[in-house]
Amino acid sequence: MAITRLDREGSVTLVPAVVRAVAILDAIAQTGDGLRLSELVRKTGFPKSSVHGLCQTLVQTGLLKLNIEGSFTIGPKVMRWADAFLASTDILNAFHNALSRVTEFDTYTLTLSQLDGAEVVYLDCRNSSAPLGISFRRGMRVPAIFTATGKAMLAGMSIEMRTSHLPSDWPVPLTSTSVTSFAALEQELKQARLNGYSIDNEQLREGMFCIGAAIYDSQSRPVAGIGLSMLAVEAKPELISRVGARLRALADAVAEEMGWQPAVPFLKNSESA
Repeated sequence: MAITRLDREGSVTLVPAVVRAVAILDAIAQTGDGLRLSELVRKTGFPKSSVHGLCQTLVQTGLLKLNIEGSFTIGPKVMRWADAFLASTDILNAFHNALSRVTEFDTYTLTLSQLDGAEVVYLDCRNSSAPLGISFRRGMRVPAIFTATGKAMLAGMSIEMRTSHLPSDWPVPLTSTSVTSFAALEQELKQARLNGYSIDNEQLREGMFCIGAAIYDSQSRPVAGIGLSMLAVEAKPELISRVGARLRALADAVAEEMGWQPAVPFLKNSESA
């Protein structure tokens, strides 16, 4: 962990209280509904008195919020830090610039995400009014193998890089159509490489169909993904093909905003396959 201090000899040591505070924040951030004190003690393994004191401090400083039923959730100050980080993230600005030049996606939910281990984390979201049964939000994390953007990024990686982003234990399927094996996933990734975009056919949420396209850097590495979500009943083959091609073009436009090159020429030749 990068939270350190320097002692007199110049060596780097961890500050235990800060490490514990970060562990508490991480545990709460991974849940959507918050955690009670007893749950935090169980999840972190820290003494109850330590967790109680740290939570009170985090509440007073705005990093945590104590809810009326006794659970702790992430506080408002964290969002200020997140906004400051995102404001300095060039790819987020490039995404907004490229998106501002197109209107054809206005009725759809759009997301920008990156891989973090075996999960995708959402950097930005524009939710539509369609009843998808899910609302994406900044910082939301889900298993990459069940998402269109996750599959899009995995499809463009070398085998070695892709392996580092695959789960050691297969996650519990989220729906009846969630991919259930590495072999089946490889077939989906092969098709994504051929198309230039990936699909999530109700694997993340029943009733929701998603298309994903990866953004590639100057070294042909997938560094982010753009996802588009629609109602599954809308997802006819002609629409999937048309929207997939346009989403691929949007991802390439983001790459060009960053000074990189479009993905397609090397995507189809990638043996990532």
